[in-house]
Amino acid sequence: MFFIESYHSDYKWDQEMLSGLDSVFGDMVDLYNFQMDTKRLAVDCYSERASLAWERYLEINPDVVIVSDDNALMLLAGRFLKTDTPVVYMGINNNPRNYAPLGKNITGVLERPLYKRTIKYLKDMLVFRGEKVLILLDKGTTSGAFKASVFQNRDSLIISGIETDIKLLSSFDTWKDAVRNARANGYKAIVIGLYHRIFENGVHVDSEDVLKWTSANSTVPVFAFWEMSVGKGKAVGGMVLSGEVQGRAAGKMVQKIIDGTPVESITPVIPTQGEFVFSQSELDRWKIRLPRYIKKQARILK
Repeated sequence: MFFIESYHSDYKWDQEMLSGLDSVFGDMVDLYNFQMDTKRLAVDCYSERASLAWERYLEINPDVVIVSDDNALMLLAGRFLKTDTPVVYMGINNNPRNYAPLGKNITGVLERPLYKRTIKYLKDMLVFRGEKVLILLDKGTTSGAFKASVFQNRDSLIISGIETDIKLLSSFDTWKDAVRNARANGYKAIVIGLYHRIFENGVHVDSEDVLKWTSANSTVPVFAFWEMSVGKGKAVGGMVLSGEVQGRAAGKMVQKIIDGTPVESITPVIPTQGEFVFSQSELDRWKIRLPRYIKKQARILK
């Protein structure tokens, strides 16, 4: 089995997805992987990384290929359609048919951040008096797909009666300005999305540094769409998605294929599972008391 990652092994999302795959297969399969590293590399490197991934695929000649996240599918789906190798994707935010006219050998798992539910629950945790919510993301492929599909490429939506703005940024200086001035610009909270393609003077800024700076310097509480962002010195929490759920769902699809189920009969799925995850340290810092119904369901970190 060959696992092509859009990103890199130090990225927590990738670690979670691999954990999900391991929960299905354990040591039952030989798993090879290739990391395209498209969170940190410049866009003009993507094509070369895709070609290297393809060369590795040809060397391994695997029984099944798994591709994670939008960049890998976007760059390689067309090549795989010309083969008979079963391909299972996961972590796809865009419509996969925007990347290729998917055929008989490709299926997989879609990822849909719980943005409406996130804003709804913020209303129950915070007192809004006309303030807005700011969603902050980088300018990566996934973020662009999120804005296109959720916001129809607009900069603002009314969600659960709350004006919700979205900003896609690549400069760390611009990101810092948005965070520092959030309260002055009328925001009650920031929801941090992806922050892994942020650059300073043309140099990639480590995502953990972006996250920790954001938490330490924000003038309003910072919430999250993904579990990887939650913790002490990070985001407060929220109704979040986990890469482990994506990996587990993809692993179950692969198991069906190994057991003889034709790929074309396996319908793409959207795992409905989201989980309340919060950092007690950040709740205390911002003096946020969770409503009882949320607290009863939540998993609390440090």
